[in-house]
Amino acid sequence: MTFLEAINAVLRRLREDEVASSNASDYSKLIGDFVNQAVYDCEHAWDWNCLQETITITTSASTDLYDFHNADTKIIEAINETKNWVMRSISDQYDHRLEYLDDPVNDSPYYYTFRGKNGDYSQVKVYPIPNAIESLRFLTVKYSPDKALDGTDDAESIIVPSHPVVLTAYASAVSERGEDGGIGYNEADSHARSALADAISLDMSLNHPLQNQWYAY
Repeated sequence: MTFLEAINAVLRRLREDEVASSNASDYSKLIGDFVNQAVYDCEHAWDWNCLQETITITTSASTDLYDFHNADTKIIEAINETKNWVMRSISDQYDHRLEYLDDPVNDSPYYYTFRGKNGDYSQVKVYPIPNAIESLRFLTVKYSPDKALDGTDDAESIIVPSHPVVLTAYASAVSERGEDGGIGYNEADSHARSALADAISLDMSLNHPLQNQWYAY
């Protein structure tokens, strides 16, 4: 389902006329805002298989800070492909101690952390400081940026299951309107939550059982 199709799906449920563009009216742009928020909420509710992507960083000698990605991302795992080992995430405090309390070490990266941004790009810092060209691979959940409300993103696809997205946006529209022909916000929200839970359950069934286990540390 595209962004515009999602907007029209919400408008139909509200018994409003469909639009040819997300910026056709102030109200269609408001519904577009609700769809964007619904996509955000649904994407962040679960590590969807369809959002998982590998980001590769190629190191260079004596450089420990790299542009990572300009999208909102969650790291599932990082590996040093060149050295065939799993990298370890560390806190900023621990990285700070490694950098300033110990003598700098130039070797193959084993640790990583995130340090600020370079423009729109988040930056990943690795340690030890690389002393050669190596390939670091990050398995991530890559979240979608908000779609523009000027019509330019109308044909962009919604990657996660669209049904809970539409119902979540519809619930927001019902809340804004007050009611919708007998259905109130609580009922609309309940339908949206049920649809999201069903979609997550189906996506979980695609995973290895260990991927669905939660651990307390």
